[in-house]
Amino acid sequence: MTLAALIDLEAQLARDVHLEPAELEARDGGLAAGAQLDRSALLGRWLDARQAAEPGQLHPGRAVAGALRWIRAALVVLGLALGWGAASALLHYTGQEPVNVWDFLLAFVGVQLLLLLLLLSSFFLPVAALGAPLSGLFRGLVAALYPRLAARVLGEGRAAEWRALWHRLRSRRSLYQKVEPWILLGLTQAFGVAFNAGALLGCLRIVAFSDVAFSWSTTLLQLDAARFHGLVHALARPFAWLWPDADPSRALVEATRYSRLEGAYLLSGAGRTARPELVGAWWPFLVSALAFYGLLPRLAMLALARIWASRVLSRLPLDDAELRRLVRRLSEPRVETRSKDAELAPPAHPARTPARPMPGGGTRCTVVLWRDVPSPPELEAAVARQTRCTVTAVHAAGGRDYGEGKLDWTSLRDGSDPVVVVAEGWEAPDKGVLRLMRELRRALGPRRHLAVLLAQVGPDGVRPSRASEVRLWEESLASLEDPYLAVEPLGGTA
Repeated sequence: MTLAALIDLEAQLARDVHLEPAELEARDGGLAAGAQLDRSALLGRWLDARQAAEPGQLHPGRAVAGALRWIRAALVVLGLALGWGAASALLHYTGQEPVNVWDFLLAFVGVQLLLLLLLLSSFFLPVAALGAPLSGLFRGLVAALYPRLAARVLGEGRAAEWRALWHRLRSRRSLYQKVEPWILLGLTQAFGVAFNAGALLGCLRIVAFSDVAFSWSTTLLQLDAARFHGLVHALARPFAWLWPDADPSRALVEATRYSRLEGAYLLSGAGRTARPELVGAWWPFLVSALAFYGLLPRLAMLALARIWASRVLSRLPLDDAELRRLVRRLSEPRVETRSKDAELAPPAHPARTPARPMPGGGTRCTVVLWRDVPSPPELEAAVARQTRCTVTAVHAAGGRDYGEGKLDWTSLRDGSDPVVVVAEGWEAPDKGVLRLMRELRRALGPRRHLAVLLAQVGPDGVRPSRASEVRLWEESLASLEDPYLAVEPLGGTA
């Protein structure tokens, strides 16, 4: 799945949240029944069908992908300009003091290696957490600018849809958190490649169209010409076999040691440009060091980011509650029965919610009754019928006899069966509900499925909660940003 398709998928799911289950079933039921497609291909076919049927709706995938391309292009242009400028500044030579090799190596080799080391450490060591405040600040800045840019470019009507999509993507970020670092890495490495390419072009321009004299100097007595030659020889070792002139000779090192006190090369005494065939011979080494230690690692990281981002996108599990429900709706055959004769008027009581298997696909489930929900025999039967799971255990939570702080959910930690929380929809969710969901999520792990079934339980049986009550619970529990949490009405009894 591509990034554009993933964003279009989230935009379509955001619109479908406001539709009734019967309407979705009538629209999508059996769309790909019998087709031997994997989940990604099935969702791609569904997206194509929705885009063809609703061309006027918001399908932002291409727009977001295009925006990323524009950002990448801007970073490339900026990197080329900064690299060209940095090389021009470091190699600026007016005929007075020669260009210091130390400054070039520090800027284009030392800093590059340090940044590369920090980048690699962020993948293998806990230092990645050090960047969390900075990334949080960056996301906050994007969140602040996003609505204003959307309103200015798209108009207020379409901007509202973009804002809704933004909030949805934030709430489901845990599903795609492995994709984001590779996209950001690709953008930063595109800038790095452009910066080094601009610096390399700037160096070659100065070498080709002007004469430059190079030198090195130090106050340290221990760093004599022999030790400095050993240092640059070690740096040149990876590429000297390909270009022997890029390995500075001992004679070059000795001839270009410079004294700012004397204003001259030490080997030549008072002469400023003694042995002119040597003082400009540093450029093959400097250009090769820039290419090997600056450009090549950035190219490698850029290729890795592009390949790994595609790999992560292609291997997304796509198994959260909403997508499992959608896949089941698309792949299962739609069965509809009707009489040839005129049917009688429907009964006055609410229709029974159709049976829906639990998104997790388990055959057993644990039921948690919230806040003194009665437990008549028909309640357990209604849960088993709707989820198509065998109820193996029933727990009570949040009621008068069960303090929330005394509950221990460690018994649910082992296993893969989903958990069903049954609550009465008329009771608005509060902090106690949110606390219960967080405790269950900690016990179940990040990807175990958790369902909240809302019902009206009374002497006359079990009836599904109203659509307004379900919507209120969905909006309240959305603050948990838990994509493996589903809220549904519990089907009533006959």
